[in-house]
Amino acid sequence: MMAVLFLLMLFTLSFGGGKVHELVLDNGVKVLIKETHGSGIVSGVIFIKSGVHGEKKRGLTYLTALMLTKGTKKYTSYDIASAFEDYGGSISASATDDYVEIDFATKLEGLKRGLEVIHSMLYEPAFNQEDLNREKMNVINAIRSKRERGMEFAMEHLRALTFKGTAYEVSPLGKEEDVNSISRQDVIERWGEILKGEDVVVSLVGDFKTQQVESMIKEAFSKVPSGAYKGFEHKDVYIEADEIQKVKRPGAQATVLCAFNAPSIKSEDAFTFKVLTSALGNGMTSKLFKELREKRGYAYATYAYYPTRYFSPRMFAYVGTSPEKGESALEDLIKVVQSSELTKEDVKLAKSKIIGDFLLDHQTRLKQAWYLGFYEIMGFGWKMDEMYPDKIAKVSFEDVVKLQKEYLKKYQCVLVEP
Repeated sequence: MMAVLFLLMLFTLSFGGGKVHELVLDNGVKVLIKETHGSGIVSGVIFIKSGVHGEKKRGLTYLTALMLTKGTKKYTSYDIASAFEDYGGSISASATDDYVEIDFATKLEGLKRGLEVIHSMLYEPAFNQEDLNREKMNVINAIRSKRERGMEFAMEHLRALTFKGTAYEVSPLGKEEDVNSISRQDVIERWGEILKGEDVVVSLVGDFKTQQVESMIKEAFSKVPSGAYKGFEHKDVYIEADEIQKVKRPGAQATVLCAFNAPSIKSEDAFTFKVLTSALGNGMTSKLFKELREKRGYAYATYAYYPTRYFSPRMFAYVGTSPEKGESALEDLIKVVQSSELTKEDVKLAKSKIIGDFLLDHQTRLKQAWYLGFYEIMGFGWKMDEMYPDKIAKVSFEDVVKLQKEYLKKYQCVLVEP
């Protein structure tokens, strides 16, 4: 506990204590501004709530996000990149299951130029056909390359199994046949659908005074159309019966990937479940590592994680092993997750790891901006960035043991074998 308290104190004294200024523009865009002290670095993240939800073609949002940095009516892709790289920074755009994300970093003296470029990206993207054709091929190649990696190949099959009938059934990259059929008009329409003020969060962290940047931020984002994206369908599915799917793939390794029910991210149980997941599968002190690697010698890599998504919460557990050990590794992974006896020391270590990882991940301004915006767009409110370590520190051993018995009774697994 002393180690946890020390980390919390370090968080407050270093980068965690900066005041966050919150603005809500007339169109609903929420702006979070946090001042830091240093050598003039500024980082920002723009979140647009959407992701895979409501897509007419799988992969459309991801492809649309990629196209944002490829050119506008005013700027070429080179112009867009150089506006940030000239100051040692960068800009990128991508999409996840639940949102589009635009990340950027620059120096304070380059912020005005950078926001002018972002302004053009938002309101006048070119979506050139030639660029679209190139990016479609890049995405298709990325989809194909996932088949060569055991974990990603297994996840594609497990998604289809555990998220059947939901938006999460297919990864944000989409399906190859859908990506192939995406037209320029599809991209234009998708961008018009999702760019709505009530679903946009802008987070800016840097070495400035708020009044220096506030007018620039308002200028860049005040023209985002008001309203909210209508494509969300609140649909939770849960694992009701044990199921194992075996898949053949050329290779020299067997891959085991399992999904278990987990609490909603809005539940107070979510913080306890984060600790449970860490105790089971985070690092060399976790149960999966000690049981599957050290005692049984299945593999070097084994872990568990509990992603933060809007709907259908899951915990995933993974192990890679040799082909002849695939069946037994699957059985033992399930046993460890469901039945391993956790100790108070296991829970203490898990809490320290979560808090330590969280604080270390805040070392850069870009990650600080990311966390503020992430918690806001996911519905927690940006103040969760301040409260999260304390929430984890207060998790009790008894509650962790209770949730292990309550949530992990049923599973869906994929076993990939040569």
